[in-house]
Amino acid sequence: MDTIVVGFDGSTASFVALDWVGERAARLPSRVELVRVDHGDALAGEFEGYAFDKGMSRLRNLAPDAEVSHRTVSGRMPHALVRAAAGADLLVIGTHHHRPVRSALTGWRPLRTITQSPVAVVVVPDDWQPGDGPVLVGVDDDESSAAAIEFAARHADAVGTGVTLVHAWQMPVPTMEGPVALLSSPVEVKRTHRRLLEDADAALGRTHPGIRIESRLVQDNPAAALLNALPRPSLIVIGTHRRGRAEGMFLGSVTQDVIPLSRVPVCVVPTIPPSS
Repeated sequence: MDTIVVGFDGSTASFVALDWVGERAARLPSRVELVRVDHGDALAGEFEGYAFDKGMSRLRNLAPDAEVSHRTVSGRMPHALVRAAAGADLLVIGTHHHRPVRSALTGWRPLRTITQSPVAVVVVPDDWQPGDGPVLVGVDDDESSAAAIEFAARHADAVGTGVTLVHAWQMPVPTMEGPVALLSSPVEVKRTHRRLLEDADAALGRTHPGIRIESRLVQDNPAAALLNALPRPSLIVIGTHRRGRAEGMFLGSVTQDVIPLSRVPVCVVPTIPPSS
């Protein structure tokens, strides 16, 4: 049984995030906890008496068999929410696309939440609509996407859809060896990346033989490849390296490029550190 924590503040975005969780929990046994972060708001009691009841009722309608609970934690976002999700399988938050002013003021929160969270985070845009498209997952050049591919396969299996593996490639910048530029062959570079994608496809087929798998090799930057690969995937899954907080906030990344533009939920799965 999965344990899912939903960041819940009674906003439209948090209710849409709750709808996404309900769709998933209806098919996959889940324990769901709604968590509100209390900043010392004088209206906290009124919130707890109304919004939690409304949210839990909505979730139970979508997923009658799910175990549902709620709590309020004190602290600041996103630190308090990340602490509340410690030990969970998934943290789900909503984000605003239709309210540009609020997005400009609070848009850092999804990225900071992802940076700090040790568990997978799903960011659900407030204009999300349910769909049955395949789960789209990025395949990286290293092992950072292994956990993401496994999550994508498990989610696809639960909701009854397929997985589309996407790997982006670009020609490397020529390097200088003394006075001579070392140029890579486009044919050889593409062949190398295709082989990597084929290996990922074959490995997924062995571990999840019942899932429909499609692979796409795209000559583009990774973010553009993910955003343009399919007209309407049901979920985009991205793997990410574990980084320090400051580094994760300031480095450009596929996550930072994809989340603000995606109209479907994006799941960011941290790389599983090797066992000692």
